[in-house]
Amino acid sequence: MAAAITAREVLDQFLSEYHAAIDAGEYQPFVWPHRALGPYLLIFYLLLPPSPSPVIHYARYPLFALIIYLSVTAVHDCRSPGVTVGYGIGLLNAWTILWSATLIIFNDGRRDYRRIERQERPDEAPDVQGLVENIQGDTSALEGSTTDGLKLIHPVGKLPEPEPSVTNDLAPKLQSPEIFATQEPIPSSFQETYTWQSFPDDMVHRLDFVLDLVTNFRGLRWTHQGPGTYPPPQHIRETLTNPETPPSLHRKKYPSYRTLFTSNLKSFVLCSLTLDTLKYVTSLDPYFLAQGQNTPSPFPIAHTTRLTLSLLFTFASLLNIFLLAPLVLACTFGPGLLGPHASTWLYPPFFGPLSSIAEKGLAGLWGGWWHQLFRYAFEAAGEFVGAKLLHFSKKSIPGGIARVFVAFVCSGMLHACASYTVLGDTHSIRGSFLFFALQPVGIIAQRALSIYLKQKGYREAIPPWIRKTGNVLVVVLWCRVTGPLIADELAAAGIWLYEPLPVSLIRGVRGEGWWRWGGQWVRWYSGDRWWRSGLVFLGG
Repeated sequence: MAAAITAREVLDQFLSEYHAAIDAGEYQPFVWPHRALGPYLLIFYLLLPPSPSPVIHYARYPLFALIIYLSVTAVHDCRSPGVTVGYGIGLLNAWTILWSATLIIFNDGRRDYRRIERQERPDEAPDVQGLVENIQGDTSALEGSTTDGLKLIHPVGKLPEPEPSVTNDLAPKLQSPEIFATQEPIPSSFQETYTWQSFPDDMVHRLDFVLDLVTNFRGLRWTHQGPGTYPPPQHIRETLTNPETPPSLHRKKYPSYRTLFTSNLKSFVLCSLTLDTLKYVTSLDPYFLAQGQNTPSPFPIAHTTRLTLSLLFTFASLLNIFLLAPLVLACTFGPGLLGPHASTWLYPPFFGPLSSIAEKGLAGLWGGWWHQLFRYAFEAAGEFVGAKLLHFSKKSIPGGIARVFVAFVCSGMLHACASYTVLGDTHSIRGSFLFFALQPVGIIAQRALSIYLKQKGYREAIPPWIRKTGNVLVVVLWCRVTGPLIADELAAAGIWLYEPLPVSLIRGVRGEGWWRWGGQWVRWYSGDRWWRSGLVFLGG
């Protein structure tokens, strides 16, 4: 049963609405760079030379006010006919505010952050035996997520006593030249050492430092590195001039460049095939063509099927984008072009193990399995509100509740702004925002029940497999109740009208055309002032 309307027709309708709104002066096009100055102002401030001047220190407050003004006006004024570009206008501007607050308000970005960097030692005679031991020992790393669910990342402290490494038995392979092609570049620990680098004095060095700080949301190789990431390799930890290292929970063998490439390429191909299938299947239902939740569905159990397809489409779309980072940056550009930024330990998986859900329920869903890309900013906001504004102790129950609620409210605001700037018929507050605002209610309620059962002695009497099954059922039921809030919002926004792949095997075989991308994606816009001229993105 085919949908009564096609995706192309809906996109053409959005384009007509866009031009009508622009001509009427209701909205303005999102012009780059004129409407994207916030991140550049943040980078410019952080690039200022180190100085004890209180003027520079306190200038961050009016600067942050200016960033808020620019971002809020962009969200209010600007639209795009492209569904992904329109969604991105709200999401990225809201993120600019939150990330700027994290780096220069909740923290002092010019004083508080440090990054692991290499320092050359004077040449010394190479220790072959030490090199062999270094290779044998450098095979363990962090994987997975925090076992504390949504517990805040604790301050970076001393590296705990290392657990026994997983032996890779590399010594017999040293005679083969392939070892140098398949493993992370072998460190010359006898020629170099590592240190926690604070804000640099040199301008070129400072530029690399600041750009990495601003774009590295998960804090990889920084003092704020979060859970679900790899700790520094053993040879780096052993030569750090000061012993601070992000906490480690689970260990595994580090991926080689070859392993990183093949595993992510396989995932990318499988994910692309899944996206192609989902794109075709959802095109049969007018719900996914921004026609509303009350339209007839060709699928049985329409509400549950639509919710399931929305979850799968969201997960596959994000994963497909995330997989490009290791494939392009680490494996294509590589260390020859990007230097230490291409090290394999800087590209851990974005999503955690599904077992987190069985172990921790709703807390495991959000704190373990789902991607943690924005986690540091959410937690920094929660810490700022809970500790500095409300003066709750970090270990107190009210403090923990406040931090969790603030984190999800921030997430809700990001997604609400995103749905606000699309042309579809959306309801940001009672849709995306309410979905995220309700999540801490479920997390805290499940946690309270678990504590109650434990205090009464019932919890230990329940077999582990029953507890895990119960956690999974709680997550499924909770998502079934609250999930439609954001699923219906995304569908109404028209987000599933986007073409995730340039080529569609399924639709090509069906005679609907192999090539799916087309049209004008970007054009030059001439404003009434030169600074209001720039690029307008239309595609997506």
